[in-house]
This record gives sequence, structure tokens and C-alpha cells, in this order.
Amino acid sequence: MDVLLTCSVVFGGWFLGGIIGGATGIGAIMIAMPILTTVLSPGDAVLVSCLTGLGGCVHLSWAYRRDCAWKDIRNLTVGVIPGCLIGGVVLNIASVVTLELMISAMLALFVLLQLFRKTAEYHISESVPLGIAAGIVCGIVSTSVAMVGAPLGVYALLRHWEPNRARGNMSVMYAITGLGAVFIQASSGLYNLDLFWISLIGMTACSLGQVVGVRLGRHIGRELFTRILLVFLSLAACILFVRAIWG
Repeated sequence: MDVLLTCSVVFGGWFLGGIIGGATGIGAIMIAMPILTTVLSPGDAVLVSCLTGLGGCVHLSWAYRRDCAWKDIRNLTVGVIPGCLIGGVVLNIASVVTLELMISAMLALFVLLQLFRKTAEYHISESVPLGIAAGIVCGIVSTSVAMVGAPLGVYALLRHWEPNRARGNMSVMYAITGLGAVFIQASSGLYNLDLFWISLIGMTACSLGQVVGVRLGRHIGRELFTRILLVFLSLAACILFVRAIWG
């Protein structure tokens, strides 16, 4: 019964996460993780979510492959690698709590500024140096507080990407960073056969949810997409704040 309950909750959590991720390109793990922790330990929920999320991102990258701007992804990827190294150095200088509070405050400020039309209309131009800089920030945030989606969402809004372009680019970037995380976890011997089978259930549910989500996402215009991104950035700010205070 416990096994059936665990599999059912994992399937349901990732099916819902897949719908959200497929429609918006962001938030799948944020939705699925709290559901998984009702039947799995926090550590196991993270491992299952990383492996499941990687499979989901690969599937979503394929679904939005025609909408990806590979020059955007190239610039971001070039920046992510040194960003991860810098993030490791930053962790040796500042505490995780301090970093979480700082990033939470910056996200909250960004969301508040987006409520004003003049600042919401501001956009940054296409530029190789700016793309690489954004990738560096993504790498730093990913390594230090494991929240790569936050700076990527901010960059997407500042570039005023079309929804499909944003979903495609973000999915590929999540897949790249997720591959690195899973490789490190697997190399450290953190996965076992039970977690692997649970992750396969999650991947199946996530893929089914994403099929539904992608179809829904085609009907989401730029204005609604922007609002959804702002909601998830607000949630990310709240999660970081809570983790810093009570973690």
C-alpha cells in the first residue's frame, strides 16, 4: 500500500508539474517538489525531482525545438560554466543564508518594478556580452542557491522574448544545468535502484503532463505569459526567504 501510495503521489505531482512546465517553461519542480515531500524524505524528493526534471526538460526542449534561438542558448551556456565556478567561490565567502536573502530581495525588487509600466517596458538589446553575463549570473545562482530559473526568468522578461522562444530557450538551459547536477549526484553514489524506478514513474507522468501543457501554452499570449513569469519569480523570492529564515 505504501509503495502504491508513493507511486500515485509521485505520478500526480509530476503530472501537474508537467502541465505547468509545458505551458510556461518554468515552475515544474516548484510545483512537484512540495507534493513529493508528502511521501518521500526531502533528500529523496530532491534526487527524484532532479532526475525527473532532467527527463522533462529534454522532452520539452524537443517539443519547443523549432522556437529555440540557439544563439541565445550558446551565449548563456558559455556564461554558465564560469558562473558555476564563481558560485563555488562565492559559497566559500558568504553564507547560503546571506545569499538567499540577497537574491530574494533582488527578485522582490524586480517584480515590484515590473508593476510600473515604464520599467516593465524597458528591455535589453541582443548582445553576446550581455548573454554571457546573464549565463554567468545563472551559473552563480544555480551553484549557490539552486534556483537557476529565477535569473533566467528575469533575463527572458528583460529581453521581451516571445513566449515560445522563452519556453524553448529555458527548457534547453534547464536540461544543460540539470545534466550537470544529475551527473554530480550519480558520481557521488546518491542514486539507488528504488529512486531510479520512482524517477521513471515521475518522468512518465511529467511527459504526459507536458503534452497537455504544450498544447495549452500555444494559446498563452505575451501579456499572460509575462504575468505567469512574474508569479513564479514572486514564489521563488518567497521560497528563498523562507529557506533563509527557517531553513
